[in-house]
Parts: sequence; structure tokens; C-alpha cells
Amino acid sequence: MNSEPSAEAQERVPCATCRTPVDPLRAPFVAVIAEQYRFYCSRECRERGRPDGERPSVVGRAARVYRPSVVEVTDMLGLARASLPTEVVHGEQAGARSLRETPRATRAVVDEPVDPIPPAVAITAAALAALVASIGVLPHLARVLLVGVAAVAGIVVDARGLLRRFRDPDAVGRAIGLLGALLPWLTAIRASGPAVVEALRDSAVLAAVTPVAVWAVMARRIAGRQGLDALGRALPTMAEVLRPLSAGESTIGVDGAEATERVEAARLRAGAVVVVGAGAVVAVDGVVRQGEAEIRPWPGATLTRRAAPGDAVLAGAKVLGGTLQVQATRAGEEVAWARLARLLGDDRGGPRSIYLARRVGELLPYGALGLAVLTGAVRALLGSDDALRATACILSLSPAAMIASAVELPFVDALVAAAQRGIVFRDAGSVEAAARVGTVALCLRRTVTVGRPEVTDIVALGDREEREILEAVAAAEDVAGDDPIARAVLRAVRERGWRLESVRRPTVVPGLGITAVTSAGQSLVVGDRRLLLAEGVSVGPVEDLVASIEGACRTAILVALEGRVEGAVGLDDPVREEARSAVQSMIDAGYDVALLGGASRATVEAIGALLDVTNLRPEVLPEERPAVVRALSEVGHGVAVVGRPAEDGMALAAADVGISIEAAGAMGGDTGVALASDDLRDAAAALAMARTARERAWTVLAVGLGGAAVAAFAAALIPSWGMLGVLLAVVVVLVGEALVLRGPAVAARKVGP
Repeated sequence: MNSEPSAEAQERVPCATCRTPVDPLRAPFVAVIAEQYRFYCSRECRERGRPDGERPSVVGRAARVYRPSVVEVTDMLGLARASLPTEVVHGEQAGARSLRETPRATRAVVDEPVDPIPPAVAITAAALAALVASIGVLPHLARVLLVGVAAVAGIVVDARGLLRRFRDPDAVGRAIGLLGALLPWLTAIRASGPAVVEALRDSAVLAAVTPVAVWAVMARRIAGRQGLDALGRALPTMAEVLRPLSAGESTIGVDGAEATERVEAARLRAGAVVVVGAGAVVAVDGVVRQGEAEIRPWPGATLTRRAAPGDAVLAGAKVLGGTLQVQATRAGEEVAWARLARLLGDDRGGPRSIYLARRVGELLPYGALGLAVLTGAVRALLGSDDALRATACILSLSPAAMIASAVELPFVDALVAAAQRGIVFRDAGSVEAAARVGTVALCLRRTVTVGRPEVTDIVALGDREEREILEAVAAAEDVAGDDPIARAVLRAVRERGWRLESVRRPTVVPGLGITAVTSAGQSLVVGDRRLLLAEGVSVGPVEDLVASIEGACRTAILVALEGRVEGAVGLDDPVREEARSAVQSMIDAGYDVALLGGASRATVEAIGALLDVTNLRPEVLPEERPAVVRALSEVGHGVAVVGRPAEDGMALAAADVGISIEAAGAMGGDTGVALASDDLRDAAAALAMARTARERAWTVLAVGLGGAAVAAFAAALIPSWGMLGVLLAVVVVLVGEALVLRGPAVAARKVGP
């Protein structure tokens, strides 16, 4: 049969040895090694890729002997995708193109490679100058020449680096630092004897400060952003997108109505529907429209979960088995992981510590210049011989880029550590806001509780039967829509094989219950005691019954017919297994934890006692929750609300930081923090990561500013100690920052599993 292969069959995979793209339909050699498909472009590649001990008979010229069908090749390609490493399928194929051709959405932050030669040359020159200056047995001219050559080498390295990066924001500081290294030459020109050697030595030592500082800045920046780089590489460059069939076109498509085409991930937009098969990676943030599959929910995830229609997924999620149609909510450069590289560049919404560090980095060179001029002028007026030396030492401290870049790194570490747990911060400002949180309000239903209640108690009063009570509740709840309580009651009726009655004129009262008229013409009220009291129904006869149900952490639904309570139904929505450890970690971290929900006071108190939470806000209707959240924030601390956008959207919007459960990738998950999981410990981890990042950033800033300030004033007051002060300042700043930044986000990663 001469039919053309499908678009998927025409997709190329890399040769298992040289990575040259190979058409799997026409690959000269195909082998199954360790139960995994391997495609080779030539015999040489096949021989080089042969595992040790493999028998030659395994090699087969499969494509020339047997031409598989389109369906077989499609299946083979899916297995090949699943067997090849992710970085080969989605990274090395993209790597064959130049960086300029790579879509920006998949491109991570790229910094200039760290060049260790300039700082090495500068340090060697400074060490040589110091050594030669201390050797008194050498002739004076030889010492001057050797120290002068070392000083010139250091200045050339410094000047070359400045010329190469003169457009950088820290160029002013570097230029002033270079000026500080040149000033001792004025002393050398005017002086004679040993003073000449000392001045040239000072020049060589000061010339090494800026290259070392810049090298440390670049090394820290690149090391800190390797995690962001890895997230960028995890995103695919191409995606299969649904398209309508053209006239006369036939295909084995989804529902027989649509076909797919391969497009660049960077060209995708919100609303596009992406088809993701086994072994492929999702290219967009979105919601599953059709299909079910086992997936790894985010890049680097070790756990797996079942994705079904309506579930949110993140770009970078890997499909292990099955096929999904995902409708994009965010695509291209707007997907969660692609935004990480841009988060810290926003001065307006970024963390205050980074904003302050950048402003300090801009102003410190001018401050150093002003202090140096003032010090030199005062000392010159006093007739001091150390005026130029003091001025040079202060000027050499002006490069402040290392302060700003080091302050940024704790937030980079926090973002990467959060991404490794499927935690998405909306922007860098959200990290700062989460770090200032003092109160955490946990929404009750489907956040603290599992969200799948079960009917546990059916109590009938008077002459009524249990069946009548449950059927009445089911008839009312049938009009409530997709509500967990309604689903639980309807499920209980069906499991018992009882009849589902119908009602007329139903009215849903959000958060309270339902009023209606039964098929027999009786008025029906189903809900909690507040609704019954509002409808003029006395609840006195069932107070003890309700108290016993709610005291067991259950929800009591009362049933009233013709203005009289006829029974009650109890539902048990168990507390999540991880809720206790998550709440305890929040309390240990100093947060004031509150429980917020529409359940009765007795139910909330019982759950609060189970979790050791005393700040309870029960019987709060959805429209009342924003006011309660604002009242919590009036205490003086930021408030974080943990909940689900569908049920708790108003409370999440009113919070200083909204933490959305299992909403990362969904349209409603664009809160301050969105979680890919439903694990409360991830909410605790997000807050801990933000707080740890902020504390470390301020510590780094204090170390950098403190070291530079002490050295500058030491040079101004005691010029003879100025050189030692400069060296000590550089060592203290670099070592202190390294100690603070050591083990990125260690404290945050201890929270949860």
C-alpha cells in the first residue's frame, strides 16, 4: 500500500549514537536494547552504539527488509519517545540549532561563561608585587621593574574587562575602581626610593579587587541559575496541536473530526488544544479537555498521578501512559516555568531586598567617589602623606555588583526549590509577600478535609423512616449541581437502591442549603440550623442530635417538612492525613493558623482541636469571607489564604497571598502561589521557602554593605591600614555571602516529604 505516512510517523528522532535526526520509518538500523528502541543512521553508528557482549545477530536492517505500517510506526515512535531520555528527545534536537533559532519560551537565562583567567592573572600579579616588594635584597631598579610590570598587568586586566562590558549597569563602579588602582601611580611618580615600590605594589593589589569581585559575581549568578536553566530545557520545543479537517481530508483523528499538526511551542497561544501521547511532554499550562493518562505533574517530579478531564496540568509534565488533550490557559513565554527567568527583573513588583540592593549598587560608586574626594581633600589640607593612598583604597571598594547579584540568589534558589515541588509563584513580588505573611487561613472544605464526604448517619424523627429522610435530602441536593455534599447524598441513595424523588421551585441558598416544594406539595427545607431558623423552623428538638454529630467532626444536614424538623443526615468528610503535620510546621514557624469555613461552630471546633488550632472562623458564608480575611490582616501581619479557586475564590482574592490548591496551570490558579498538588505540606513549604529566601537575602545585603562600609571608613581614618582593610573587606564579603548562600533552600526543603 502506497499511502503516505502520517505527520507523527514523519517525525524524526535522534540517532542513538551521533544524534543526527533519523526518520523512524526509513532508519537503516533499528535495535531493541534493554527493551528500548534505538534508531541508527548508519552501520558505523550502530557498531559504535553496540553494548559490550551484544551478539551481532541482534543488528537488523529493519527498514530495508520490512516496511512497517503507519500505525506500527506511530506506536514505535511513541515507545521510542518513552525510552529515550527527555534531554535527548527535547533537548539535543533543539540543541542542533543555534541559540538564536531556539524559541525564547524554551530558552533559559544565558550568562556569559565564567572566565577564570582575568582574576587569576590579577591575583598572580598582586601576589608577585607583594612578594617582590618584601624582598629587600633585590636591587631597587629590579624591584621597581618587577612590581611595575605586575601593576600594569593587573590594570590591563581590569581595563580590558571594563571595555568589554562598559554597557553593564556596574560599569561606573568598575571605572571608579580602576581609577583607584591608577592613583598610586601618582605617588610613584613623585616619590623616590622604597616609596615607589610600595605605591606600585598598592596599585597591583587594588587592581585585583575588581576582577575578583566580578568573577565571583558571574560564578554565583551562573551557579544560582542552573536550576532555571534545567527547567527551561525540560520544556519541549514542538507540540502537536489540533486543527480542523480541511475539505476532503480524512484521518484517524480525535472523534474523527480533527487532525493534528506540529508547531513550535513558542507560537502557541492560550486556547490552543495540544495532544500529548505516551512519552511526550506537555508544552503548555492548561486544563485536560479529553482523555486520561498517568503523568509526572511537573519537571523533576518523582510522584505520579492520574490526569482526567478538568484537571490542571503544567508545562513540563510528562505523560507516562495514555493520551491527553490539553487546552492551553498559558503558552509560549507565559507558561509557569518560562516566566521564572523574568521574575527577578521586575523592579516594581520584585522583592524589596533586591530593589534596595540594586539601588545601592547604583549609588555606592558615587558615594565611594564622594567619600574618597572628601577624605583626600581633608588629609591634603592637614598635610598628610597618605591622602592619595586613602583615596585609592576607598575608590577600589566601589564595585558593588557582587552585593546586588548575591541578594538575588536566595530568591532564585527559592523559585527553583519551589518548582521542584510543583509550587509556582506568580511573580517575584509574590515571594516577598509570602515572606511577610504572619497569619495563614486554611479554608476548610476540600483543603483541610479530603473533599469526598460520605453519609454516616441517617436519623428519622417521629413516624418518618430513614429512607424518607435520605430521599428528601437527595431530592433537594439533586439541584445543587457539582457539590461534594450533593454527590455524597446522591451516591448514598443509589448505593442503597432507593428512589430519587423530584422537587419543584427549588431555591439554593449558598452556604446554607436548599428550599423547595416536594412532589406531594409539602414545603421542604434542607440545610443547617441557620437556614431552618431563617425559615421559621424550630431546631430545639434536634439540638442534642446535631451536637453529637458535629462533635465527631461531621456535618449535620437537617430536614424540615411543612415547618417541622423530621430528621437529620450526618456526613463525614475526613481531615487530610498530611494536615496535622502541615499545620504543625506552620505553628512551629511562628504563623498564626486560622480555620475558615462555612461549617458549624461545633464541627470547626472539633477539627480545630484535632489540629491544635484555636483561631476559628466558623459559619462564614462565601460572600462574607473577604471581610474576615481583611479583619485577620488588621492585626498587622500579612495574611495567606489556602484554598481552591472554585470554592474559595473570593477569600483567595482578598488575601495578601492566595495559595491555590491543585490549581497550577488552571485559569483560576493565577494567585500569588499555585500548587500542582493537593498536599497542604506544599503550602507550608512555599511559605517557608519565601521566608528563608528573604532572611538570607537581607543577611547577604548586610554582610556586603557592612564589609564595604567598615573597610571604607578604616581607609579614611587609618590610611596605613587601608590596604589591609580593602583585602579583609573583599574576603569577608565573599566568604560571608558564600556561607549564607551555602546549601540553597535547605531549610525550606525540610518541610514536607
